[in-house]
Amino acid sequence: MKLLELFLSLFSWKLRLPWSDTGATVDLELGSGRTDCKHKTKIEEYRDGYPRFSALIAASGDFFIFRSFLRLRARLLLSKQDELSFLEQQLDQIDQNETSPIFLGKSRSDRNRNRSSTLHAIDTKLIDYDSLLERTYRIMNFNSALPRDVLSLQNWVEGTGCLSRDETKYLKHERELFSLVPPGDNAMKQLEDWVEDQLVRHYKNFRAVDQHHLSLNPNVYVYSGPLVKRIARAIMLILITVLLLMPVVVCIIVNSMWARICVIITSTVIFLTILSRLTKSRMIELILAGATFAAVLTVFVSGVNGGPN
Repeated sequence: MKLLELFLSLFSWKLRLPWSDTGATVDLELGSGRTDCKHKTKIEEYRDGYPRFSALIAASGDFFIFRSFLRLRARLLLSKQDELSFLEQQLDQIDQNETSPIFLGKSRSDRNRNRSSTLHAIDTKLIDYDSLLERTYRIMNFNSALPRDVLSLQNWVEGTGCLSRDETKYLKHERELFSLVPPGDNAMKQLEDWVEDQLVRHYKNFRAVDQHHLSLNPNVYVYSGPLVKRIARAIMLILITVLLLMPVVVCIIVNSMWARICVIITSTVIFLTILSRLTKSRMIELILAGATFAAVLTVFVSGVNGGPN
């Protein structure tokens, strides 16, 4: 047990927020690379309210979760779009009522002040409109916040009660919440979360690690070290090995060609299902991966010298 605790002390940062409606513990993995945290200010050493909540958010990039306000952005875009449409109609009307055709064919000689002021207004509105379009585009390209991270913040807020409920309602808009954390390996993240949940549920001492605390709150635990990552990588390697080699083993054992064809089809479907579920692959990438996987199995089966088919 001592050796295991010593092993855990070498792992990456973990924050555990155990408040939840069901009483279950919510785990949060903090980014690696944090060192010498004994001398860092603890979360509870900041004053109640936004100073402490900001310290919690700063403890992990996973907590940088905010609302996108897409409905308000859509409302503003529609309003600015309509303003430009109105100015466009005004410009068309000015051109239609122009009494000096030379003004329409030579802008240097144009003396129509209404047209000049309208064009200037259009330019100003377009700058504002384009800026909002670009900002909205950037916002919509952020990753959605993970429910696990949102729940952790909700539990912390409800457990501490140091913030106004009205000012933390943004955490209830789960469909509008996005994370500033750059996208990573989605499959490994899900597996690491699952491994950590299992360790918390089945290994009591995993929660009792008392080194490198980032918080003084007894309900908030901070862990260090790559234990979860290493276990997740080991499980992932086993799954990949089984997924790739099991069809080959079955095809060697089975003599019937129809049975081998069924194995190829079944294994390809399973492979693509797992790939689409755990990764954010595009359709063309799934098609290429499935075609490659099926082709390799087909070539192997065609070269196997088995029994009578």
